Amino acid sequence: MPSGDRQITQSSADQADEEAAARSPRSLPIREIVAAAARSARRDGGRILAVAITVSTVTAAAEIAVDHLIDPNDVTLSLAAGISAAAVSLLGTVFLSGFLSRLVGAAEHGAADPGKADHGAAADHGTATPDRAKRVTVGQVARHLPWGRLVRADLLMVLIVIIGTLLLVIPGLVAITLLAVTGPVIEIEHRKVLAALRRSARLVRHHFWSVVLLATVPVLVASEIESVAPEPSGVGEILAVLAVRGIVEGVLEAAIGLVLVELCYRLIDLDARPLDRTR
Repeated sequence: MPSGDRQITQSSADQADEEAAARSPRSLPIREIVAAAARSARRDGGRILAVAITVSTVTAAAEIAVDHLIDPNDVTLSLAAGISAAAVSLLGTVFLSGFLSRLVGAAEHGAADPGKADHGAAADHGTATPDRAKRVTVGQVARHLPWGRLVRADLLMVLIVIIGTLLLVIPGLVAITLLAVTGPVIEIEHRKVLAALRRSARLVRHHFWSVVLLATVPVLVASEIESVAPEPSGVGEILAVLAVRGIVEGVLEAAIGLVLVELCYRLIDLDARPLDRTR
């Protein structure tokens, strides 16, 4: 074979290898994700715990009030109280997730401002500036958070998971995993609800078992801890349970939230890299 043909053949083979490598999914850096989440916890632990414990305490208080202060025989009042407690829990979860997304985005990924995390910064960890995280305040998050999209996404996720769980449980666990980063996707990439659900599933599918380890298992463990909490009977026990639940659940929710946000950034980063290589 002439040398020119051999060079062309070798060049074609190299190009094919590069394209195949670009299409193949890269492994998720689990240790780096946990380390980055821990770094955020150390850097802004006071603010994170203050928000997380406040949210979990208010949520627990609403649930305890429904269980112990509302007459179950009054159907109308009981239903209204139950819906109100669920709304408080949902809004608290959304707010904590948004606060952590803005905080991590500003400090770890160089987001330009607390209101708009920079998608392109996910691939450039060297531009992170911790001082930006100091500008993320509770008031800023409350004003700029896309409440409507996040609430609708959360409700739709719950519905999908319930339907999946009714279908012999396994589909529900799969749904929890595939939709794990829906909230952070809305925050980071400013997507609409259905687009965010699809985006989460697309990001997770190539790293399914890693996301199970980082997201699904911790979420299930946290839910189990909440379900086995003792039922208080008196005022003293109610206050004790409220304090314990507020602290324990707050710490767990904060830890899980930090991991989910960092996980989302890394998934976006991995998804974007093949596009860069094939240009």
